[in-house]
Amino acid sequence: METAIITFTDKGRELSEKLMEKVSLFKDARTYHAHGKKDTESLHKFIKENFIKDGALIFIGAAGIAVRLIAPYVKDKMTDPAVLVVDELGKFVIPILSGHIGGANEISAKISTVINAIPIITTATDINDKFAVDIYAKENGLELPDRADIVEISSRVLEGGEVKIRNNPEEDSVCITIEDAMIRLKRKPYVLGIGCKKGIRCSQLEGYINEILNDYRLSINDIGLIATIDIKKDEKGLLEWCEAHKKKLLTFTPAELMRQEGDFSRSDFVRQNTGADNVCERAVVAAGCRLFAKKMTKSGITVAIGIREPAR
Repeated sequence: METAIITFTDKGRELSEKLMEKVSLFKDARTYHAHGKKDTESLHKFIKENFIKDGALIFIGAAGIAVRLIAPYVKDKMTDPAVLVVDELGKFVIPILSGHIGGANEISAKISTVINAIPIITTATDINDKFAVDIYAKENGLELPDRADIVEISSRVLEGGEVKIRNNPEEDSVCITIEDAMIRLKRKPYVLGIGCKKGIRCSQLEGYINEILNDYRLSINDIGLIATIDIKKDEKGLLEWCEAHKKKLLTFTPAELMRQEGDFSRSDFVRQNTGADNVCERAVVAAGCRLFAKKMTKSGITVAIGIREPAR
């Protein structure tokens, strides 16, 4: 997830530096310090360039200033980025745009934990501790429903309707029903199988994965799941990347990987170190996908792409 931080005072700048140091999501954040600057044109340019889908924009200052600055760029809850406001003393964190789909509510929780602030959450399903269909879709690698479907289901939930979830393997989808309302969420079509050396950095994964997705003309939104070997379940850089992009991580034991059938790129060295002769390709197949692109390697990272096929 690309992130940007805008500050308006010296105290705000100090808080931004703390966030960049303590919150992995903001480690490489772009910054704009408006304190003392009279050039509002460059500020608007910075906001426009960083008001991007799958991004996060953090204002450290007054909520009113943030609202006025983002107003020209707000379009749709399905595509707007996460926008949050933090006061310069770090007392409150307020998600003001894309709380669910963009992840602003979740980001506010991370910030609040680090600076001991109070998150101000206003989305109805959150404050009532109710099922949120858009959050469920993101967490399970499913296509997000249309805006109208989200509103309808959320309304039924808040009225006390019972949520029923049913797998539909024939169509590779999940059906969610509440009384007489029903939506079908299809699984995202692609899965990434990833192998990596120990200690790989999130930024390294980000760069190489983006390169591969660009080569295949895919979007990060096309990716439903990430699959790897179980010895990587605690790999910090990989976990940070999955967390930043809201991707569920599936892991398989070496024995599970070796049971998969197919024409894999095999390595005795990899088998000696992991127990499986290939991680990324076998993980794709273990996740129930057909290999779409075989192993690609760069700087200690291996990536294979799988595409989902309807369950038999």
